[in-house]
Amino acid sequence: MKAARFLFFLYSSFFILHSSFAELRIRDVYAEAPDSIFPLLTKNNRLDQIDFCENNMKAEVKNKFDGHSELLVLNEQYLKLQLSEHCLVEMKLLNDSTFCLVQTYNAPAPDSRIRLFDTKWNELPQTVERPSVDEFLSDDIDMDTRQSLQALPLIMARLSEKDDSITFQLQTSELTREQREKAEGKVHEISRSLSQP
Repeated sequence: MKAARFLFFLYSSFFILHSSFAELRIRDVYAEAPDSIFPLLTKNNRLDQIDFCENNMKAEVKNKFDGHSELLVLNEQYLKLQLSEHCLVEMKLLNDSTFCLVQTYNAPAPDSRIRLFDTKWNELPQTVERPSVDEFLSDDIDMDTRQSLQALPLIMARLSEKDDSITFQLQTSELTREQREKAEGKVHEISRSLSQP
């Protein structure tokens, strides 16, 4: 009898644990973010955004600098946040314990920082490597343009809403007009699957 009770308790615990993993949503991770990650927003700001989004309202709030921050996309595993005029944030759950955070800053050309966290906001030692400049370029791009891009490698990253892929774009806006013309059709996007930590 005791053994049967113990087995019942074990199966019940497993079911509860499994259910809690299955119900994990990116909204919950975002709500519990430390202030150091989103210094412009209070926790109440974030909760308001989630509430607005889930009620099909514009999820815009006034942030601490009297600017506006808008939650643009929110689904079970992915969110996109226009934190400020110059900062776009994406978050994507990769499994029940890990998510990817991409912060893209426009100053003025976009450049992204990519980090991995567990769902308690502990940063993980694993990294998502950005491609090298040469990986974006066709072999026949002229050397002057190649060297200019290598000197200032601005790379924008975008997470997919639908799967665990990330897409990288090498920015050419800092090139001269002549260099941009020479680079046309010779700079390619790169998509990769995010490795599971």
